[in-house]
Amino acid sequence: MDQRSLEEAVRSSWAVRESQAAKKLIDGKVDTGGRGAVTGGAHLDAMTDLLGDVFRDAGFPPDAVRCRSGVELPGYFRPTKKWDLVVLLEGELVAAIELKSHVGPSFGNNFNNRVEEAIGSAADLRRAYDNGLLGRTKPWLGYVLLLEEAPGSVGKGRPRSGTFPIDPAFADTSYLDRYVILCRRLRSAGLYDATCLVTSSRQSDAPIRQPDPEIGYAAFVSAILARIEEVGVLQPRRN
Repeated sequence: MDQRSLEEAVRSSWAVRESQAAKKLIDGKVDTGGRGAVTGGAHLDAMTDLLGDVFRDAGFPPDAVRCRSGVELPGYFRPTKKWDLVVLLEGELVAAIELKSHVGPSFGNNFNNRVEEAIGSAADLRRAYDNGLLGRTKPWLGYVLLLEEAPGSVGKGRPRSGTFPIDPAFADTSYLDRYVILCRRLRSAGLYDATCLVTSSRQSDAPIRQPDPEIGYAAFVSAILARIEEVGVLQPRRN
């Protein structure tokens, strides 16, 4: 997957957000902050399709790579949850990928929500597998986050301490820094097999950045390909 494809997918996300926000204004439905641009959904569809193509190009049949329907998976702490990308092989769950975005202005208000969602989704599915709800094959889990580059996300700050001191790793960090730590730790803790953090500002000519190559897009795709090889597909699709 080349950088241009990733850039096009990220720009598509911003375009969909803007069109959804404009439609809500025309319809007289005004959400607070930037919420109006995301409550319509679909803003990460291009990125989801891009990742789905990695599996399709490796030989998975189209109906085995599910992006918008058939993506409900059983949980342990809840009946089901919809994942953004679900991949099957002969009835076994090969991979499930969650894609999220975080845009301003409410970086402080929503950061903990994103963290709790990421941890909870993985823990729930892992426990569901342990309890025999997902077949014999241990699922591969991926997490992708698109973060807006803005003063509120890149500016440094010190989180408040509570009863005990905070982890020194979080001292004097931006929300971008904290997301890097999150993505690294989600992977090292075994909650996700691969994580990816991409940043972008709203300007159409702004560069797409990947703050840490270890949790960059290329590394994420490489992890997907390793999973595909593990389950024994890797048969490039012929055009």
